[in-house]
Amino acid sequence: MNSFAQRETSIPAIRACVRGLWASRTVCGLIAIACCFRIDRIAALHAKGRLGDEEALSLALQAEAVATTFTPLPRMERCGVSL
Repeated sequence: MNSFAQRETSIPAIRACVRGLWASRTVCGLIAIACCFRIDRIAALHAKGRLGDEEALSLALQAEAVATTFTPLPRMERCGVSL
């Protein structure tokens, strides 16, 4: 069995994964932040009963997939500070 099949697939776990990828600069931070906001919105809609379990999980996994699509851009120097 591969490691992907063994990972936890809950909305909080997916958000934590995207946040971890962002923190490690594995993915583009701009896209990862937007995907985390989207996952938070999905979680809120799920909690209010506006999204079912399967739909919410599917949407969160889609956001994770988008986050992993973009690699980070090189850092910029602005006013002597690395951004």
